[in-house]
Amino acid sequence: MNNLQLEKEFFHFIAGAVRNLVSNPNKNMAAQHKKEGDIFTQVDIDVENFIVSEIKKRFPQDRILAEENHADTVIPKGRIWIIDPICGTNNFSRGIKNFCTNIALVDNNQLIASCVIDHSQNDYLWSIGNGEIYVNTNLFQLSEKRFNTLIEVDFGSVVSVDKKQQEKHNRFLKKMITETNYYLISLNSSLGFAYVAIRKMDGFINIYNHPWDICASSFLIQQAGGVITDLTGKPWTLASVGAIAAKNKDIHKKLLETFLNS
Repeated sequence: MNNLQLEKEFFHFIAGAVRNLVSNPNKNMAAQHKKEGDIFTQVDIDVENFIVSEIKKRFPQDRILAEENHADTVIPKGRIWIIDPICGTNNFSRGIKNFCTNIALVDNNQLIASCVIDHSQNDYLWSIGNGEIYVNTNLFQLSEKRFNTLIEVDFGSVVSVDKKQQEKHNRFLKKMITETNYYLISLNSSLGFAYVAIRKMDGFINIYNHPWDICASSFLIQQAGGVITDLTGKPWTLASVGAIAAKNKDIHKKLLETFLNS
């Protein structure tokens, strides 16, 4: 079994501290543009700085890759934390609570731990491996009491791809609507990806991503026994751009085949 007690304690601490920082009534939610289709707020900066400072206190030898001020870090052979301080900034800046904070730990290019802070529910989902996921301090027990199939389609990623890929994405959506009985939803953040791990969602497709968008949720999905690949069906890695995931092989197969044939 993994011996990641310090990382576990860090997750318990950081979840509450980040929630308090984000819920501060005096926070500055005004959006600013980094580039076309990509925005940030002062809260993004403050949350990232806080998480990074706490990691440096506890794990001073570890590297940092994070969306706002540490985006150019090359993933090393050793340990690196991959952070998205606010995933769903567009939602956050408009007062919509569908956003999350992603924290993942990689060692030798392998995910070994992660935590997703769900600001919409005041929960945090985390794992240090061993096929276990926790919601807050409680071990998550899988349940399959669902009567339909809900798929997260990440519309937020579509603006980052070229017209050819956008058209393929549109054909995929049409097929999903007309040729399956799946229900489609978009939370416009990677929160929906984390929900695949705990079965609030049954699958997702994302056609463009940075590592900080998807690493934390990818680890949770894998620990829950789900399936995640790149857009061609090859095993998902830290270098993959785009992903398809599902709670089981049958749904993943349907999503992948539909996308490849679109």
